[in-house]
Amino acid sequence: MEFELWSKIIKINLRYNFLPHLVTALIIVLLAPVVFETDSLDAKLSAQPLEMFLCLAGAILFTPIFLPEQDENIRDLIRSKRTNHLAVCALRVAYSAVALAAIVGGFTLFMHTRESAVSLEHFLGAFASALFLGALGLFGAGISGNVTVGYMTTMIYYIVNFTLKEKLGNFYLFSLSTGEGGGKLFLFAASLILLALVFGWKKGGEG
Repeated sequence: MEFELWSKIIKINLRYNFLPHLVTALIIVLLAPVVFETDSLDAKLSAQPLEMFLCLAGAILFTPIFLPEQDENIRDLIRSKRTNHLAVCALRVAYSAVALAAIVGGFTLFMHTRESAVSLEHFLGAFASALFLGALGLFGAGISGNVTVGYMTTMIYYIVNFTLKEKLGNFYLFSLSTGEGGGKLFLFAASLILLALVFGWKKGGEG
């Protein structure tokens, strides 16, 4: 019975909550070869479309995790059910992370077929940047209770990376494009911390 319940929850969330955002993220992927050169690039140049463009897919997939509950009527309805709605949100985070990894991995393989010097480091680094930008958006949306605030947070931080990169240190999204990638571990760790904080905030708000 529990398996059937969760299967239904997954199907509903994938169809009505996730699919529109996945399609938007895939549009970003399709636009990347139009905006950036992808053929026969060295390691630094290969990182640019992955870090500077595909990271937006993270914001698109993660920022609206709490969007269905933004409607007060839906929020009250979900809270009346025996299924913990934060567990449902955690499920959304899980399949969004899988989708993001598939998107970044697929584009990395595409660039490899175009004879660009991409590697596992490019995949992991781009995933870390996209995950951090997404977690930042989710944090902003979760704390404010408004997904628009989450998107604004990601866009402001994204723009800041073009203007204040020297001051961001390990939190610079495009470090591989400069030939450095050490900060990616910090971005990944910060992503997990942001996710834990926003879920903790939501759980406290329900108490």
